[in-house]
Amino acid sequence: MDFAQIVKSIANQNNKLSIHFGVVTARTSGNTRISVEISGSSTSVTGVRYLSSYTPTVADVVVMIINNGDIVVLGKLT
Repeated sequence: MDFAQIVKSIANQNNKLSIHFGVVTARTSGNTRISVEISGSSTSVTGVRYLSSYTPTVADVVVMIINNGDIVVLGKLT
């Protein structure tokens, strides 16, 4: 999907994009994915991706986007 298609999808509200807060609960052994407890839940979601500019640490409070079930952590709140 290219940028124009993404914009069109958002404009048509076909996208279920939302912003959430969460807490990092674990890092994978390869340090490529993390587990996050999304605000309002007591269960951790595993295999969550994050931006390369962010270095996750357990207990970080993070901002994430969820798009049609895909979760990406944007970074840590300070």
